[in-house]
Amino acid sequence: PPYDPLAAGAMVGELLTLYRDAAQADVERARLRFFEIVQARGLEAGWRGQIGFPGEICSRAARMADLVILGGRNSRAPTHAPDVPDVLMGGGRPVLVTPPTLLRNPVGEPALVAWKDCREARFALTAAIPLLQRAQGVTLYTICPDGENASAEAELADVVQYLAHHQISAEPVVAERGAGSAGRQILDEALACGAGLIVAGGYGHSRLREWALGGVTRDLINDSPVCLCLAH
Repeated sequence: PPYDPLAAGAMVGELLTLYRDAAQADVERARLRFFEIVQARGLEAGWRGQIGFPGEICSRAARMADLVILGGRNSRAPTHAPDVPDVLMGGGRPVLVTPPTLLRNPVGEPALVAWKDCREARFALTAAIPLLQRAQGVTLYTICPDGENASAEAELADVVQYLAHHQISAEPVVAERGAGSAGRQILDEALACGAGLIVAGGYGHSRLREWALGGVTRDLINDSPVCLCLAH
């Protein structure tokens, strides 16, 4: 049959309308569920619902926040959930990433700080101070190459002193690099000390506006069974 470009254009318009209506229904369901939780817990909260790219929406909204809380990967991601790297890079705020199944509470449980002496880790540590002040013990953990233990211990001593100024007592731990990935080594240490929170810098690099995570950050986001406080 002959092709009618006008009819095809009309069908595209109808599909876009259907998708927008479905997205609006999702937003309304989320709003109702949100206020169910707020009312059940007696909280004071505000709601903002928009249709668009989740990462961009969260990054814009982050200007109103001290901390952005994101859910970890689930069956509806990425179309219904913001991508953590997008918000880390674009939001300008620390991000608390919760795993799909919460193993421990990030507040009031032991915490592990994955330390590396760089801008990202310093930003993450400062952002996490209110959480660390409520932690049931803090482990300051760093992985160093062979032969660099002395310099690593000196770095950690400075950070321990910094945390002490904020009434946080931290135990420094210098570990040698194991056979597996550094991310896996950090996760194993966090589980061993019963941590409910891991604090770490969000490392990565950009390529033509695309954000590529570093290996440690990627492993933590993909595999951590406990909450992460990340900052870039």
